[in-house]
Amino acid sequence: MTTQRLRVGALIAALFLGLHLVAGLPASLEDLDSINFARGIGDYDVALHQPHPPGYPVYIIAARLLHAPATRVAALVRWTWTEAWTLGLLSVLAGTLAAVALMWLFAALDRDRREETWTWLAVLVAVTCPLFWFTASRPMSDMFGLAAAIAIQAMLLRVGSVRSLALAAAAAGLAAGIRSQVIWLTVPLLLLAVLRVPRGVRWRGACAALVAYGAAVLVWAIPMLWDTGGLAAYWAALSSQGTADLNGVEMLATTPTLHQLVTVLQYTFVAPWGYWQLAAFALPLAALGLVQIWRQSPRALMALAVAFGPYLMFDFLFQESFTTRYALPLVVPVAYLAVRGVSLFPSIPATGVALTLVGVSVAVNDSMLAGFVQNEAPAFRMLKDMARAQQEHGGARDRLPVLAMHRRQEFDLRRPIRWMADAMPKVEARLPSPPKHEWLELVKYWNGGGRSTVWFVADPLRSDLALVGASNGPASYGWTFAPTILLGGVRPNTLDWHIFEPPAWYVGEGWALTPETAGVAKEDGKGPGMAPVSAWVKRPSGALNIVVGGRNLSKSGATAHLTIAVDGREVHTAEIAPGFFLRIFSLDMVAGPGDYAPLTIAATDPDFAIEQFDARPAGEPVFGFADGWHEHEYNPATGIGWRWTSDRATIRVRPEGRALVLTLGGEIEAAASSHVIVRSGARVVGEFDVDRQFTRTVIVPADALAQPEAEVTIESSASYIPAETRWRSKDRRRLGLKLTECRLTPVS
Repeated sequence: MTTQRLRVGALIAALFLGLHLVAGLPASLEDLDSINFARGIGDYDVALHQPHPPGYPVYIIAARLLHAPATRVAALVRWTWTEAWTLGLLSVLAGTLAAVALMWLFAALDRDRREETWTWLAVLVAVTCPLFWFTASRPMSDMFGLAAAIAIQAMLLRVGSVRSLALAAAAAGLAAGIRSQVIWLTVPLLLLAVLRVPRGVRWRGACAALVAYGAAVLVWAIPMLWDTGGLAAYWAALSSQGTADLNGVEMLATTPTLHQLVTVLQYTFVAPWGYWQLAAFALPLAALGLVQIWRQSPRALMALAVAFGPYLMFDFLFQESFTTRYALPLVVPVAYLAVRGVSLFPSIPATGVALTLVGVSVAVNDSMLAGFVQNEAPAFRMLKDMARAQQEHGGARDRLPVLAMHRRQEFDLRRPIRWMADAMPKVEARLPSPPKHEWLELVKYWNGGGRSTVWFVADPLRSDLALVGASNGPASYGWTFAPTILLGGVRPNTLDWHIFEPPAWYVGEGWALTPETAGVAKEDGKGPGMAPVSAWVKRPSGALNIVVGGRNLSKSGATAHLTIAVDGREVHTAEIAPGFFLRIFSLDMVAGPGDYAPLTIAATDPDFAIEQFDARPAGEPVFGFADGWHEHEYNPATGIGWRWTSDRATIRVRPEGRALVLTLGGEIEAAASSHVIVRSGARVVGEFDVDRQFTRTVIVPADALAQPEAEVTIESSASYIPAETRWRSKDRRRLGLKLTECRLTPVS
């Protein structure tokens, strides 16, 4: 490597280090793996996943060597040094060294090119790629492993003797103890280096490389096995981890579908750039670069293919598809090829294009990194808010909450809860988390007489808590930066914290209040047409307003008989024709045992679904979706649910003599804008234009809701029938407004 390249590489590394240190170190650990690493600093035990298999012994040694002096220095200035800072600083230092190693590697690939500008431009594009820049601040082993792999690759491309080959092999064996993925980035190139040794000494070189590699592996493997309790204990831990990696993990090898292939391509090549627009800028340049290097530098193409091709195949097939950080090593060849592609243009415009890519990446990186390092991860913010809330109530024994979680959150929060240790809030009990039926544990708890506050940690993508009639929404905990796709696969991810006091009502199995719960009911073979479905409603001192709605989906087109009973007493019956239905009625409650009254709903057709339900005491308004509404829809990938209106949709409401606020939020698809009219009966109470996406509120005065039961209609000037505008669609519904939010609440 020339002196000029060395100086430019050192300058890039210095800027990289300075900007990351100015931004700061991570405020907390942010993933199960980072917590495992942090625990391993204090007590290394692979069997206890401190850290998880395969063990990362060299990485932990490096972390310990950094953590001890950093802790002592921080104590001198009365700082509390954390494991998150140690691991974050280790990543920053590794990223800095990786910048120099990249210059070394790219210089080896550019031996046939006289212009050195392309080499340092390729380094700039690589280190400013959002995934590279961001990962260099994460308390994880990825950047340390990549830095070592790049340096070893550069060594292997310069092997000129048996001695240099053995030295590179020893370095590769040692680096395998940082991350197992390093093997895929170094061993194939090591084999190529052996083949490139002169024939007369090739056998001696191969033996020297094998011995050096094996000896270096033993340096870290023997202590690791000893510390783990022997080969049998280590193998048991590794097998357990391997089983977990193959079960319930989305990868192309176990799910060979077109959809999975698209996901792999997205997270491998698009996600590392943060935004698809930036990827759309970089990837075509890389494609051009592939053509350029194939035509002009086949030797460099061979080296690049051997260095990164095996890892690419391993990542494609056997790593979790949506874990973005696994694509970090592939940023290197993509960045290099992108600059190769740029070099096809005239020199000055080409340099401008490359620097534009760098500049846009830096702009993305600045705000992204600041948001990451300045705020703790969602899980720790939530747990600390829980502890703070408990302290504000004095932590009295009779106020201890019950903790419940969705299945995924129950698994993902085990490590954060253990890490919090004594700082965790105290709870009366923890409810089980059976898959897809977590809400049933709440039903059992309340039916068993439990009346303590319930803290429910929910997956924001789930909708089953609609089966609990709670008035307050959750506190949501998410990442405070964008693009969050750079954290694809992080665990725990975003969280919702629901605080449930004994609710107005709750329901058991067989209800279809959301598409998710409808699916669970179908899987379980439960529903009002197969056996009565149960709810429990809080007993008021007077009357109770009840809303029941849904669909008769009879395959024969027959009318279904609906029966609603409270406390075993029949309170409402109706003949329900095929299609949607809605019933709102009042019921004078009678005294009964307990503070909740059992309510059952039965129907005579097995294809009968209850999709709307509410029960409130007299004085509290209730409403339901009537004519002109389509079924509730839901995107499980985003957690967003919605209902379509037609061009005119009616809400039936019992206002209880109160003025109400109609809140609308959503979007339109039929046109760029729509004129919306809101009526109460015949009276216009709101009229406005909305754009593609909108949020509006309309006050419905009490005098416009004078009847015991009133109608509020929403009219949209823009509507369409998908089958008439999209040639592949068979949807004959007339669609107006796509509402993700539509609710009536009393004016405060």
